[in-house]
Amino acid sequence: MPRIFDEQDLAQLKRVLDSGSLGSMGYNQGIRGEFERKFAARMGAKYGIAMSSAMAGLHMAVSAAGVGPGAEVICDPIVQFGAMATMYHNGYPVFADVDPRTHNMDPDSVKQVISPYTKAIVCTNLWGQPCELDKLREIADEHGLVLIEDCAHAIYATHKGKYTGTWGHIGVFSFQMSKQMATGDGGIVTTSDDKLFNELMQMCSRGSHSPKLSYIWNYRMTELVAAVALVQLDRTLDYVKESIENANIYNEVLKDCEWLQPQGGYEDSVNTYHLYATTFHGDKHGIKLDAFRKALGDNHCSFGFGYNNSQPAYLHPMFKDATAYDDTGCPIKCPFYKGNYQYKPGLCPNAEELMPRLMITGVLTAKENIARDAENLRKAIKQAEGS
Repeated sequence: MPRIFDEQDLAQLKRVLDSGSLGSMGYNQGIRGEFERKFAARMGAKYGIAMSSAMAGLHMAVSAAGVGPGAEVICDPIVQFGAMATMYHNGYPVFADVDPRTHNMDPDSVKQVISPYTKAIVCTNLWGQPCELDKLREIADEHGLVLIEDCAHAIYATHKGKYTGTWGHIGVFSFQMSKQMATGDGGIVTTSDDKLFNELMQMCSRGSHSPKLSYIWNYRMTELVAAVALVQLDRTLDYVKESIENANIYNEVLKDCEWLQPQGGYEDSVNTYHLYATTFHGDKHGIKLDAFRKALGDNHCSFGFGYNNSQPAYLHPMFKDATAYDDTGCPIKCPFYKGNYQYKPGLCPNAEELMPRLMITGVLTAKENIARDAENLRKAIKQAEGS
């Protein structure tokens, strides 16, 4: 389905322009407040705080969790955004390995890396597939940690009947233009915790909801963005429905292929397919990766390899070589950090094995485009198999 912006969006934008105000300062005010209430109610959360981006939301979530110099945050190795948000607040990212079948954070690995310095867990519902959120929440509560869900890929995805973003203490959603719900840019944070809400408001806006002095980041969403978001929240239900239908076209092609494994899920979870991901195992069946890459190109197939340079976040220079602040070493070499966690190969063997094999494409397009690409994929598979 091509993304739709029409008279409904224009009508909401006109409401903003007619009001004479393109922004509001407080919570629950203007069209932004209307959107925040609608989004929170839709997801089943007590509060929604609209922000300028999901990255801003992750930053504020980590801060609200009490992360600071010397604190550890358990993060995903496939994506780097939770780890970057941790470093924004001078925390130390620690990485849990993934389930190679689902590509999501493995709760057993999380247990192994909890330390006396751990403050929070940031899990990503990757590609649209929810994590084992019930298990992660249980671990977080047992150890007094804040569970932050990165739902940038997973709006309207569910786990055991609950939307992503509501299993964690905090949920963070993205409305960047590549996402199913798109406003150009923007995001929202959800929580049902009064204390965390007050912390988030203190830093996101101007601190009017708390007497505590703190940094104020002014990450508010504008009224114009909120106007588009109001319309797109409902329309995204159709985008998600079609994304799932499109993904199933690829699933049908791959059901008899032993060496391409689509991303798996958990019992009673719904993947909303921000992206369609599959794992290459051709080398275990006598098919070389280079030959398959050539076959994909020869048949004009949209799938590609190389996400994040095909390596986990902790092997990138920002972490491995502590280059976030040039040659200062901060915050990785912070003198307040008393742990001994080191970034090196072998930390997350499942992620290291998975990432060079990861093959991804988008599904938010017209069904006829997906059908054509799926047929091209079928041809590429046959070419690689020599048949």
